[in-house]
Amino acid sequence: MNIRKLDSRLLIRLFLVSFTIVNIYPLLFTFFTSFKTSEEFFADIWALPQQWLFDNYKQAFEVGRLGEYFYNSVVIALVSLVLVTVMGTFAAYALARLHVPFSGAIVGLLLVIQILPTESMVLPLYMLMSKLKLLGVTYVPITSAYLGWLLPGTIVILRNFFLSVPSELLESARIDGSSEIHTMFRIVFPLSGGAIATCTVLNFCFVWGELLWAQISTLTTEKGIPITVGLLNFQGQYATNWGLMTAAICMILIPLVLLFVFLQKYFVQGLTSGAIKG
Repeated sequence: MNIRKLDSRLLIRLFLVSFTIVNIYPLLFTFFTSFKTSEEFFADIWALPQQWLFDNYKQAFEVGRLGEYFYNSVVIALVSLVLVTVMGTFAAYALARLHVPFSGAIVGLLLVIQILPTESMVLPLYMLMSKLKLLGVTYVPITSAYLGWLLPGTIVILRNFFLSVPSELLESARIDGSSEIHTMFRIVFPLSGGAIATCTVLNFCFVWGELLWAQISTLTTEKGIPITVGLLNFQGQYATNWGLMTAAICMILIPLVLLFVFLQKYFVQGLTSGAIKG
């Protein structure tokens, strides 16, 4: 019996180690490639850089206009996340605690919208933005689309968390004369840091890495181009400077890593806090 337990643990650990290597290797490959020249890359793509070319990062940031694209992505992400978090939090609290008529049907509709693939909404969304003459307006087409795509999932996640807050806590606050707004801000919101952090991390990953709609909505303008679309400029018609491109990719990954590092505690807490109701 002990031998079987030992074998099972060994297999599990081997699987986890293999899974970790498979996921980490592309990141290491990108990191090492970002310090190579084009000649080194094509000579042996698997070898370590012979000379660590830090100039790739400087050229990617300045010559490749990565700084401009980075700024646009930060603005788009901040505006989208703030709007989604504020609107999603209020909507989720109303559906969870204010006895909104047909709240169950509304949540079901949100789940259906969440299941729909993004690609199925791109064409009608483009036609809508074109008729409203919003395609040339900086940031508006992208942030508007992200707001619509991210709100359903955010509302569902936060609603499930708000349902896990003990009703006795809210009732005691109401008995003491606390208004609904006061109860929401002073009691519910301070307890929802983990759930909000979870939504923030998931939403930021989507906004920061989305390409399809970002590329389509900026076809007719040179302003407000996010970093995912800007990366395509590093790809030439006949050749690609892989050193510059991987350097740009490494710089793109930095905000994602920092966000998860700072919000890791709250992110894990938010994933588990709504698992048990009551």
